[in-house]
Amino acid sequence: MKEYVALIDCNNFYASCERVFNPTLKSKPMVVLSNNDGCVIARSNEAKNLGIQMGEPFFKCKSIIESEDVKVFSSNYTLYADMSNRVMSIIKDFFPNTEIYSIDEAFVSIKTSNEALLMRNIQNLKKLILKWTGLPVSIGISTTKTLAKVANGIAKKGLGLSIIDDGDQSRELILKKVKVDEVWGIGKRLGKTLRAHGIVNAFQLSNLDHRWIRKKTNVSVLRTVMELLGVPCIQFEQIPLSKKQIITSRAFRKGISDFNLLEEAISTYISRASQKLRTQNSVCSTITVALSTNRFNGRIPHKFLFHTKSLQPSTNFTPTLIKAGIKILKEIFEERIAYKKGYVFLSGIENSISRQYTFEDNLDLLAREERLMRVLDRINNHYGSDTLKYANTGTSRGWLMRRPKKSKNFTTNWNELLTISI
Repeated sequence: MKEYVALIDCNNFYASCERVFNPTLKSKPMVVLSNNDGCVIARSNEAKNLGIQMGEPFFKCKSIIESEDVKVFSSNYTLYADMSNRVMSIIKDFFPNTEIYSIDEAFVSIKTSNEALLMRNIQNLKKLILKWTGLPVSIGISTTKTLAKVANGIAKKGLGLSIIDDGDQSRELILKKVKVDEVWGIGKRLGKTLRAHGIVNAFQLSNLDHRWIRKKTNVSVLRTVMELLGVPCIQFEQIPLSKKQIITSRAFRKGISDFNLLEEAISTYISRASQKLRTQNSVCSTITVALSTNRFNGRIPHKFLFHTKSLQPSTNFTPTLIKAGIKILKEIFEERIAYKKGYVFLSGIENSISRQYTFEDNLDLLAREERLMRVLDRINNHYGSDTLKYANTGTSRGWLMRRPKKSKNFTTNWNELLTISI
């Protein structure tokens, strides 16, 4: 029985999600923009072929977009998250030993002695994801996570499926075509260091002396090298690790100097962060709130104002966190300054079951708070985000980021279901 690792990756995920509900976009160049339509964060293959770069500011590629009739969409994270959940559910039905790596990627661990059966199952999974969600995926298979990443890169350029076996000759030919800074876990900065020592591809990296690696780099690079040799060194994590810090931040639609609008924004960020905290069954003992001005405005000095407050006892109760956050906001707020971005940091995170109490804590009150939050989360999960929300978060929300080209929430909002005229 042999153990394989497969990496399942949705192709051009954000762009593909938009195409599912708008078939007229098929084979046409399109891009998805970041918050406030600032930069390109997703491109169809057709847009890539036009030379539009990932992360490129929208204003820099606007001429190409207009001349080539490139379709433009504001980011629709609610839609993308729901489509991701659907894909991951299908993968888990096929392969229970699944690690969700990102919104559009998942590793699966497969033990089998029948490689032909494995390939049939992978092909069936690929077809089923496309049939049930409309999303194309590429799948790379090998014996380690790093090699599966390499195989996936090959799959994206070919038929959507690739396998790297244990044949030394086959692996050597493949790794020689992979640039060293394209290897998972290396990146541009470390790649630059390796290139300076004459290491330009993944095969040369895999043949490095281990003592030299420890001396010149770190143990993480050594793990990567071992993985390229087919020795599993990066652990499989079925259960996502709890976050040690939760950050919620967004750039505002425009500069805001009105305290009431800032209070709405910070209260909303705290509400979202506390929900994430409860999702991983955690509580926090520290909250930090920060405001910053536009750092790209050269006419005025950039300001980053922040303050931190300790909480006793540790909590995930949204009203308590909002109250503490607004108190901090009042302390750091300065009038006649246009703030461009707000931040909320929750830290000192621990498991809610093992948190420490004191003799002064009212355990009955804490139990009622927990029950209230469970009911609130259950309603919002069932009927949609913000079905129930706190008054502090406001109603007009004029500070929300600008997304004029956002598509509808086709899968999560009854009022925005896709309609077809016959």
